[in-house]
Amino acid sequence: MKWNKQVLWQWILAFIASLTLWVFSMDETHFEINDTLPLSPPAMPSDLIVLSGPDRDSVRVTFTGKGIGVLREQIMRNPESVQVNVNLSDQNQVFPVRVSRELAENNILFSGDPYSTLSVVEFSPRSFEFTIDRNTVRHLPVAITSSIDIPERYYWSLSSNSEVEVEGAASIVSQLDSCYTLPVDQGMSDIRTTIVKPEGVVYINPSSISAELLPPVEVITRL
Repeated sequence: MKWNKQVLWQWILAFIASLTLWVFSMDETHFEINDTLPLSPPAMPSDLIVLSGPDRDSVRVTFTGKGIGVLREQIMRNPESVQVNVNLSDQNQVFPVRVSRELAENNILFSGDPYSTLSVVEFSPRSFEFTIDRNTVRHLPVAITSSIDIPERYYWSLSSNSEVEVEGAASIVSQLDSCYTLPVDQGMSDIRTTIVKPEGVVYINPSSISAELLPPVEVITRL
């Protein structure tokens, strides 16, 4: 079927009229958008640390707005994550301390500009609890852990660092008297193994050590 110009223009005008009516009808209706956003850990000063937090890594956020605004904002904006703000005004309180924070619109981080025509109507969950502790640094000795018992009088000799720097929550680090490694195979004479990082410890430097299994020292029983 061949379309003449009159029919084509009639079709175009009808399409434009339909699109205009659709846009106006959308702009008179409120819509909801549900986004599941990753939960970022709170930003803390260098002397404090998050010892424990929520057992989830995302938040469901419900936005609302008029139709054309929803369409435009979905295309032009991008909510990136949710970050809880934890500001402790009293630094002299006894640590570790448990704090609870309720989410608000300013907790949403955007990769572009914030939503201008949409509003946040709900967070799920609405609030989170964190345990905050002081950050501390200590130097601790390292112990080698063997996968099975080594022969009597054999011993591991560290061929790298005998001590490591440990940084983390004061309530955890202050209780440590040493660090230990992942279990190693006694059949290996020279090994390099990773140091186990306890929960509440931010980092251990170095994170691994070298050691060698030495035979017993020969004992002279008579002259």
